[in-house]
Amino acid sequence: MKRIAACLLSLCFCSPFAFANTFTTDLTDLWWNANESGWGVTATHQREVVFLTFFVYGVDSRATFYTGQASYVSQAASGALVFTGPMYETSGPWIGIPFNPNLVTIRQVGTVTFTAFVDAATMTYNVDNTVVSKSLTRQTFRNNDLTGGYAGVLRLTSSGCTNAAENVTVESVIGVAVTNTTTSLAMTTNENGTICDYVGNYRQSGRMGSSTGTYSCPGRTGSYEMVEIEANPSGITGRFSGRSNLCSQISGRLAIAKR
Repeated sequence: MKRIAACLLSLCFCSPFAFANTFTTDLTDLWWNANESGWGVTATHQREVVFLTFFVYGVDSRATFYTGQASYVSQAASGALVFTGPMYETSGPWIGIPFNPNLVTIRQVGTVTFTAFVDAATMTYNVDNTVVSKSLTRQTFRNNDLTGGYAGVLRLTSSGCTNAAENVTVESVIGVAVTNTTTSLAMTTNENGTICDYVGNYRQSGRMGSSTGTYSCPGRTGSYEMVEIEANPSGITGRFSGRSNLCSQISGRLAIAKR
């Protein structure tokens, strides 16, 4: 079981399931449609509320300021998270004069619904009865570099194992070394001398990374998928799923601190 944990831990390390809020997957990011460069929407996610700031254009083709405050309402059958709420048009004082809050006006113009997976979303909103629907993805400017040494904890659940005694949930402490490029991820994990190696691709979607590949540990080989890889100067969090020659399903979450 420790060997499984060691293998998956490195996996977890790569495919962390991290959220900046404790409610669900963090949707904070810049979202856009790659085929419609020039407009977009910024999402700021705090617990069950996603605050949306639009940079779009009015009937005169000039920049127009809209915001939406969408609250969580349900999880769709597809697994997507659904948020909905009012949408507002705001106007105020010119930037070249001292700010006067008394000159700010806010008018509700309609509603907005934001339906999101980890790195893809649909958004439908209306402004004074004009309805707009968009397909969105997180916008990526730069890839995170995960290269470095880490130490952390993995919580792992295995099922469908050849040895029924391994169909359990375990927590392990592990060391991790990562080499990361814009397109690849290589990792080595060490749990009390048990060494596992992971090799896979790497993809960045806004603030979230993902990876798929294969791994090998003493007596075990398998494949993995890592999603919601999120990093900061302190470390990495994420979630993953995998399988091996001895267990048909392995899943878990990881949090590791940078050394």
